[in-house]
Amino acid sequence: MPPLALAAALTLLWHAVLFVAAELVPSQDAPHLGATLITLCTLPVPVLAAIAMGDWRHTGFAPIRTGVPGFGVTVPLFLVSAVYVVPGIEGDAQTLVRLAVFCLVVGITEESLSRGVVQHVLARSGRMPAAVWVGVLFGLGHALSGVWFNRDLGDTLFQVLSTAAFGFGYAAVRFHLATIWPLVAAHALYNFAQYASPGAAPWPVQLGVAAGFVCYGVWLLRRLDRREEEAPAPADSR
Repeated sequence: MPPLALAAALTLLWHAVLFVAAELVPSQDAPHLGATLITLCTLPVPVLAAIAMGDWRHTGFAPIRTGVPGFGVTVPLFLVSAVYVVPGIEGDAQTLVRLAVFCLVVGITEESLSRGVVQHVLARSGRMPAAVWVGVLFGLGHALSGVWFNRDLGDTLFQVLSTAAFGFGYAAVRFHLATIWPLVAAHALYNFAQYASPGAAPWPVQLGVAAGFVCYGVWLLRRLDRREEEAPAPADSR
């Protein structure tokens, strides 16, 4: 199967499981508990895909040895969350703990899919095309969710744009990392900062964040290209 078709199929399967779980998982009185259980149901999709590929390490679940510098490039991903906590944090301690667990589960499931198995499948097409398609599929996945859960069309379209930019930026960072787990942590914090905020950030702020993800991603990918161009040729072993 062509890489893009396989990546799209994995994305569709993940969302199909999400939608089925949303119908089957009983409603919960505790805030965020139902959403956590529903999202957790999607985790077998990337896990089983990684096992089927026979590449547990290169799909990001376990670290691999790499000469590419890593964790420092994730710092902006953590810092950008501060944009959403400027107005403060809303909710009692118990609710915030449940929200944190939900955001962590979302981070694990979405990163293991998008920057894990999907990016691994697409990587053979080259870093820039792979990062673009990872972002596009990530954004379109949120479009499916918006349609399925009857969200406002305007909000859905804006979310598709912002999540596609998010997905592209995270994909670029992933090419610098030996594992997905720093991205899981950054993703969870990013979602927590938005959901715990007393109100949505103004759209110019959100648009600026999306543009920042794109610019940062392009810069990171070009930096990798330059590093490869400047790397000395391997010595002749003869």
